[in-house]
Amino acid sequence: MATIQLRRKTTSGSGPLTGTSGTIKQGEPLIDLNGGNLYIAKANKTGSSINPLSASDYLEFVSSDNLTGVLNSKIDELKLGSASRYNVGSGAGNIPVINSDGKLNNSIIPQIAITNTFVINSEAEMLKLSQAEIGDICVRNDVSKSYILKADPYSTLSNWQELKTPTDKVTSVNGKTGAVNITLSELGGVSTSTFNSHKNDTDTHLSANDRNKLDALYMSELIESRAGIWENNASNFDSNTVQGGILMRYTVIEAYDSPIKQFEIGIDKSKVLTPSSTIDGGTY
Repeated sequence: MATIQLRRKTTSGSGPLTGTSGTIKQGEPLIDLNGGNLYIAKANKTGSSINPLSASDYLEFVSSDNLTGVLNSKIDELKLGSASRYNVGSGAGNIPVINSDGKLNNSIIPQIAITNTFVINSEAEMLKLSQAEIGDICVRNDVSKSYILKADPYSTLSNWQELKTPTDKVTSVNGKTGAVNITLSELGGVSTSTFNSHKNDTDTHLSANDRNKLDALYMSELIESRAGIWENNASNFDSNTVQGGILMRYTVIEAYDSPIKQFEIGIDKSKVLTPSSTIDGGTY
């Protein structure tokens, strides 16, 4: 892939580009190879004797080594323990706390439910399952159905949710049941003999030469998709494309009954970044 070189400090000292000379662009990154920090210019500016470039013209991003030193020094200065480095909460990297009920939040340790299955023979038995808990399954032999307890108490019928099972039986095919055989005519088509006769009659509609020509043809089309959209406005097309970025050529192949024009399309490598390209932001 192409190489991108950020604008970098190669002179002595540390910090961003400052002083009465030099120009920076808003959002431009500068990296201090001596001090180790990254700087992003806040706005376009050219240094002068009246308005020189200064550290306040940049957002400073401290390197991990430098940041660790700064934080450790501050923690030592304030005499804080290791827990002071973390916030209280239930998210990643937080220290969880106990709720008023003496338990951790469910998002940290979810309630654990062990699902039991009960096989019984009537509704009355189901409504007497005193040991059933939310999430337990009840299999009813009397109606060949299964239910899950969705809420307490177990003794309320509406708290048992039926688990629907789709039917997998085919009741009939074209009005027939049992071992079914279907003919074309029964489906509203021609008879089987008429169909086979028409299928095997290869010379009725096209000659062999015509069929050979059609066999050599292929349908092609350009479609709009996530990767490409149509632009019908010529001005917009010209202003938003790389002029001369596509190279095209074609050859005519005469080996077929109908000559074929074969197109080739390629990208002009001088118009795009290549693995050997370098984008150099310069030095300061």
